[in-house]
Amino acid sequence: MSFITDLIQEKAVDVLGGISLPDNLKEQVLGGVSDSIFGSIKETAGKEGGIDQLIELFTGRQSAASSPVTDLAGKLFSTDIAKKLGLSPGIISAVVPMIPKVIEKFTSSKGIDVNDLISEVTKSGVADKLKDAAGSLLGGFFK
Repeated sequence: MSFITDLIQEKAVDVLGGISLPDNLKEQVLGGVSDSIFGSIKETAGKEGGIDQLIELFTGRQSAASSPVTDLAGKLFSTDIAKKLGLSPGIISAVVPMIPKVIEKFTSSKGIDVNDLISEVTKSGVADKLKDAAGSLLGGFFK
């Protein structure tokens, strides 16, 4: 697992620790939350205007609760991931509202290097565009 996904999962453990989950599903749910957040960041980076959405989220100009990145992560979890894991509607309804809190903790983490994030989410030309935009707007914010 990469540094970015490890960090997302660490924040998921912090936030989701208070939710009562069956022992046999805890790791799967934590992994599913991490996958949905990482998938949302990756998908957003590839969309038109997505780079701006990520920058707004990571600079705090937009809260995690109101970010389209967060909305997409919730949708990915509740449709794709929850279905694959066979999660009950009760578990889904307990976990999805916690995703904005996980993203908030992740985006405010110290030590996130925007270059690491970029290399994780995409290997296409979008990476250079995101790196240039983030570098010019943020300077050393993520270091």
